[in-house]
Amino acid sequence: MKKNQAKKGSLIMLFSALFLVILGGCEYEVVEPDRTPVTEEVLFSGKIIPIFNTSCNFSGCHSAGAVPPDLTPAGAYASLMSLNQIDTANPANSILYKSMTTGSMKNYSNSDQAKLILAWITQGAKNN
Repeated sequence: MKKNQAKKGSLIMLFSALFLVILGGCEYEVVEPDRTPVTEEVLFSGKIIPIFNTSCNFSGCHSAGAVPPDLTPAGAYASLMSLNQIDTANPANSILYKSMTTGSMKNYSNSDQAKLILAWITQGAKNN
């Protein structure tokens, strides 16, 4: 009986050591988001509307008459402003930006799009 327990103990020790060796050999590549500042002026019509056209304003999503805000080219700016989606005093706290980075729209946007949105808000969220 003691012999079987000794074998079990040895096997457990062997597998534990093997597991630690394998685990120690693992490497994880951490991809940091691009935090370089946007130095160019971000135009609402030239950079932000194309994001909405690619990811947001489809039928049933954020199109006119669908789920607010209306992110169609004709209604996006007015809708974002009237629904208080933009906070120029604290751009990272803007509902639009937070929904794209941590909220319900995170799966429908990417870090480059979020970076442009944040830059546009930081630059004053102009209707340009």
